[in-house]
Amino acid sequence: MALFAELKRRNVVRVGLAYAVIGWFLAQVAEFAFENFGAPEWVLKTITVILLLGLPVALLFAWAFELTPEGIKREKDVVRDESIAHITGRKLDFVIIGVLVLAVGFLLFEKFGASPDDDSTDITATSQKQSIAVLPFVNLSDDKDYFADGLSEELLNLLAKIPDLKVPGRTSSFKFKNHNEDLRIIGAALNVEHVLEGSVRRAGERIRITAQLIKVDDGYHLWSETYDRTMADIIDIQDDVAGKIAAALEVHLAPASKLTTSNSEAYALYLQAMAAANAFNAGPAPAVELLDQALEIDPTFAKAHELKAIVYYAYSGWMIESPVAQTLVYQSANAALALDPTLVVAKSFAVTASPDWNWTGEIAALTEAANAMPNNVLLLDALAYDLIYSGYFEEGLEVTKRIIELDPLSPAGYLRASDALIGLRRYDEALGYLDSVSTTFPREFARFASWVWAMQGHYDEAANIIERYNNTDEGRAEPITLDVKRATSPENGEAYVQEWIAEYADSADNISDLIIARINLLAYGHVDAYLQEIQQFSAVPTNGWANSDVLEYNCTIFADTGCRARPEFQEQLNRWGMDDLWDSRGAPDYCSKESGEWVCD
Repeated sequence: MALFAELKRRNVVRVGLAYAVIGWFLAQVAEFAFENFGAPEWVLKTITVILLLGLPVALLFAWAFELTPEGIKREKDVVRDESIAHITGRKLDFVIIGVLVLAVGFLLFEKFGASPDDDSTDITATSQKQSIAVLPFVNLSDDKDYFADGLSEELLNLLAKIPDLKVPGRTSSFKFKNHNEDLRIIGAALNVEHVLEGSVRRAGERIRITAQLIKVDDGYHLWSETYDRTMADIIDIQDDVAGKIAAALEVHLAPASKLTTSNSEAYALYLQAMAAANAFNAGPAPAVELLDQALEIDPTFAKAHELKAIVYYAYSGWMIESPVAQTLVYQSANAALALDPTLVVAKSFAVTASPDWNWTGEIAALTEAANAMPNNVLLLDALAYDLIYSGYFEEGLEVTKRIIELDPLSPAGYLRASDALIGLRRYDEALGYLDSVSTTFPREFARFASWVWAMQGHYDEAANIIERYNNTDEGRAEPITLDVKRATSPENGEAYVQEWIAEYADSADNISDLIIARINLLAYGHVDAYLQEIQQFSAVPTNGWANSDVLEYNCTIFADTGCRARPEFQEQLNRWGMDDLWDSRGAPDYCSKESGEWVCD
């Protein structure tokens, strides 16, 4: 007790407490600042070590020395009756209280001021310190590439869960499949500093996987390893690869994969289904069949159910009627959650495909999921689509920029960005984004760019774009046959477009083409007929998902047609609570509330 009393008299206890509070506060401020300035992780670690080493020094100093009116003196040289240690102690009390107040203020700012609101879609506000592209692993087996491609994609998804790591999407990374390209070119195209590449050889239950992490600027191998294992070890291999990469790049590793199946045959089918799901022209059947086989082997395989939901979602309104797809997505997502309630995509889809579907719930669910998985292009594209659909063009545009950053070689982000800019009447910028896909996807460019010009009344320019496309090799193979001059005729333009749509339907091989063909009615000025088409497609009983959604989406973005300002269109949107969304979330970019009613331009 005498020792403790002496420690208190010499203010050693107060100094220790003050040092701990100030040190913790400085560490929090440093972490906040370094994350925003992108400082290496070792800098913060060094500061933390220095602060820890300084604590015993401060305690020894407080024991051996005393602050006096004449300055700092050794404690043994101070006459006890002349000591002002009690006054110094009171000052230290005020210092501790002051720093605690600052600390509370900082925590409140970090929680409520620096972070976005729950409904925020500021997905671009990431602090990713490193970047890596997962290139498709080379298949050295005798079978098809399904297993190697699926393994590559699963590694990509695993690494994409690391918050500090930027990981380009599958579409862009797989552009380099079977291309012996210089790594510096790949790095520049995908805007990454590192690549993961490797090979897979599978023979029965035995697998050999080689993986290597390479810097793109100089080809230096940061890490490489060969795994000779059995299929039962495949998830352990994936986790080990992710862990070694995280260590090499000095980023925080996400929690290890949850082993949702212990059956190697079921997992192999899952990897094959993942690859098959991306062979879009084949339709959903091959991937679904593989997943059904996997679930027959292991009915508790939660991620297989989740992947089925993703497949059904991807083909909704394209090769599966939207109301049918909604039911399938909802059933698969809930089957996954019943087995593993932590699956982010399944949680989101269980809300977005719910029979009680509404706009407010959908956007909130997608925002939460996209914030949890900021590298997931599927979720980002779904969120961007919904934001633009509901008139939040500026927010949607920011999300599309994130998509382009992650998947620069995919057309999706550029097309979505052009949609948002059209809705904002920023046509030159929209055409600039469209031009980014003019060489890789010339038909999509010609179709959308001609609509942008036609919507503004520049029919000659629209016709010229179609003519230039039709004179290319791609155009001669798959021409755009609509005649702009006849489509815009005041006398019989509408009848011509309707006739053209009927003829086009004979050659269309999916639902999406049938629906998109009708956008020509809107682009070439036949708004009444277009709104009738929306009514016709939405007449099918549905719980929210309807084949009319693409038509409604384009009515929203094609500002100069006047479609989105029509009262009957607003009534159409309000069937599923668009006005409720605006009331709760705030006005969209093209509407304002006047006398209690939403008025849109």
